[in-house]
Amino acid sequence: MLDCLFIHSPMILYRDRADAAQFKILGGDEKSLYPLGILYMAACLEKKGYTVKLIDVAAENKTLQDILQLIETDKPRIVGISSMTTSIPSAVSIAKHIKERFGNDILIGLGGVHLCCDHTFLERMPYFDFGVIGEAEKTFVEIVEMSKKDIRVKGIFQAEAYESLDDIPFPARHLIHPEIYKRDEQMAFEVPAASMLGSRGCPYKCSFCCIPAIGQKVRLRSPKNIVDEMESIFDTCHGYYSFNDDCMTLSKKHTLGFCQEIIDRKLKVHWIASTRANTLDEETAKALSRAGCTDLYFGVESGSERIRNSVIKKKVTDEQIAKAVALCRKHKILSNLFLMVGFPGETKEDMQKTVTIGSKVKADVVGIHITMPLPGTEIFQYAIKNNVLPANIIDRFASGEMGRGFRGVWPLFVPEGFNLSDLIEVKKKTYRSFYLNPFWILRRLKTWLIIPGKFKDDLKLFKIAIYVFMKGGTKGQLS
Repeated sequence: MLDCLFIHSPMILYRDRADAAQFKILGGDEKSLYPLGILYMAACLEKKGYTVKLIDVAAENKTLQDILQLIETDKPRIVGISSMTTSIPSAVSIAKHIKERFGNDILIGLGGVHLCCDHTFLERMPYFDFGVIGEAEKTFVEIVEMSKKDIRVKGIFQAEAYESLDDIPFPARHLIHPEIYKRDEQMAFEVPAASMLGSRGCPYKCSFCCIPAIGQKVRLRSPKNIVDEMESIFDTCHGYYSFNDDCMTLSKKHTLGFCQEIIDRKLKVHWIASTRANTLDEETAKALSRAGCTDLYFGVESGSERIRNSVIKKKVTDEQIAKAVALCRKHKILSNLFLMVGFPGETKEDMQKTVTIGSKVKADVVGIHITMPLPGTEIFQYAIKNNVLPANIIDRFASGEMGRGFRGVWPLFVPEGFNLSDLIEVKKKTYRSFYLNPFWILRRLKTWLIIPGKFKDDLKLFKIAIYVFMKGGTKGQLS
């Protein structure tokens, strides 16, 4: 008997191969990041001697039929399903079918972002035996131990998080196949970068983000611990890493220590990370570059300082964004801007500023999405209060009443006076005006000369360019 089977629920659950072939277009891009949260929990269980398997449903192209067959074969004691709001209908469907087929012989648990933002979800969807709110590494081990002792496991568990992240074993990456985690635009010969996490938590309160509802306490892994993990997987990822931290440069002291650890070990690595423009200075940018950072992603969101700071509550100025991009350029780090359109009170003039900010600050790459009002966010509460979304939308969505999948099913936020097609046009305009700008083309030609290998990386941009210009986003983009 298997002690635990983890399932990373997909945005759309296909019943069988024929269903997958018919409705594949409804899926999303779920292959770019592997489920680190589950892999951390699996590592903690294995450290205690328990047996664990993982199904990453979308990435592995598995169907409901496949899942039930694997459960029939391995007979897990516990099935732990991890789900974001985007995939909660699939999580409910999986749990329901497991209960129908195996009864109470298998304990079914729910964890992940959605439950952390919706604590009463299990009361409304009674297909799960238990749920875990928060970082579940310690608590899930305790639950497995309880089940082994035939102690009743039922209801909601508030997780006890590790105070020191260094105490958590490295993710159990042997449970996945890293080579499958590629975006559609990536080339066949590319080795996906290894997902990494150097910190947890974020002290900021952006209105579109659910972290304030989940918990904002910031904890940092020691530089030594992070680089030890990088070294341990160097051969499998060829020295390429992608950090999933909410803000990589939140602590200057920690960032400099991390960079120095890489430099001292003489590691030839390449890595990317997300950060905020107001946390980058000259010394930090220089250290990042020396330590192998190739790209920084900045959450700029709106090109309008009014929307960015009064509505989104980003607390980042236009001047700070321009300065951060200039520092990246100076130290040969590519600057990528995350942009969004669709906020309460946003005007046509605000949107136009978002269209032009990438060119204005001379960024290297821009990407733009329409705001999704998701549970746990201030935008979601605003939408419910102002009848933009129905109060029962979560249950309607989770039960499948609204349709299959997430894209085109869950509503996007459309400001008063606009319609969805207006926002899509803003996205198209942003991409066209930025990437077809002669000054961007000249900057990119210069980039190819000063950063070896960047032309090869850009081939994937060319691969998707026409589609993005025509549709306003990639095929797997959710908004």
